[in-house]
Amino acid sequence: MTLREQSISSLTLFTVSAALSVATVSSARAESQDVQAAVAEQTSAGVTAETVLETPLLEDSNLQTESVSINVISPAEFKPAIRYNLPQLVEKRQTEALAATNPYVLLPHRPNYVLPLTYQTRPNNDELDKLVDGLNQQQGGEPGETDGVSDFEHLEAVMQLSIKYVLSEGLLTKLDRIEIAYTNKSFWQAYNSEISKPFRETNHEPEIMYSWLPSYSWLDHMGVSLNHQSNGQTGSLSRSWNRIILEGASVASSNSVWYGRAWWRIPEGKKADPFDPSDNDNPDIEDYLGYGELYYLRVYGNSNLSVMIRNNLEPDENRGALELGWTFPLTRKIKGYFTYFNGYGDSLIDYNHFQERFGLGIKLSDWL
Repeated sequence: MTLREQSISSLTLFTVSAALSVATVSSARAESQDVQAAVAEQTSAGVTAETVLETPLLEDSNLQTESVSINVISPAEFKPAIRYNLPQLVEKRQTEALAATNPYVLLPHRPNYVLPLTYQTRPNNDELDKLVDGLNQQQGGEPGETDGVSDFEHLEAVMQLSIKYVLSEGLLTKLDRIEIAYTNKSFWQAYNSEISKPFRETNHEPEIMYSWLPSYSWLDHMGVSLNHQSNGQTGSLSRSWNRIILEGASVASSNSVWYGRAWWRIPEGKKADPFDPSDNDNPDIEDYLGYGELYYLRVYGNSNLSVMIRNNLEPDENRGALELGWTFPLTRKIKGYFTYFNGYGDSLIDYNHFQERFGLGIKLSDWL
């Protein structure tokens, strides 16, 4: 194994492997006694509606079945704009509230997907070249002699796992909640045999969130979170920041939502010394990722469109990003997913590197 392969292997992160439990109403009937006991607690929190489930537990029609009566949050608890324009959101919230009472269920947070095929137009080898060159010089090599020996390929796989757990509900209002969440996004050089197919980059994003449904007519959701994002690396490859994020969403019209996030970075030192852990890994990250992002989500039957825009709002050195996503049905449970990214911040290691990426794969859970 070459020096470059050894250094890449040492940087490869163990990717979280977890079975994602996507909560559905049908999952609740699998343990009817537990559900009914949990519903008794939920009923006291607000208006409920009774639902009778009579479909089979699984797709095997030979299984014995039984009817179970459960209580879910009544649609009357939601604003008319949500009930009439986006009933999927009501159903999602009903399902999450019911599943949150089941200790065996982890809920989807952000979209969960696997993209076996993505193409990046500008692979970033700069930081890895610096690291390998430094290691080579420590062993008596000449500066720069390892540059370009074996680079990252344009083709790679990308996957995202995002889960959350509801800690508490109904603290200040009937529909507020405290949640913890974790999002893992990995970039895998699965087709690069020259350097042992490493995970090029893995971003970890734990957060704790408080959300509620405001009474404003123009805003249908608000939340605040404490967010940490890091790529788990050390030295010159380390990237991380801590933020307080304020978010809001509005059901704009039939089957569409506007969703925005604005953040304030918790201050760190302005000095960037890769060998001092107390220093700032990336003091200029806001120059590239800005101070927030805006999403537009629209449902077209069984397909979804998502648009994300981000900008640093600096006219002299303007930078930002655009991401488009199209979700379409493949089977009853699995959807196809096409995505396009253009700009800065495709990953933390590439926060200051312009990138364009096309991807195709499957989506296991979506925003809506």
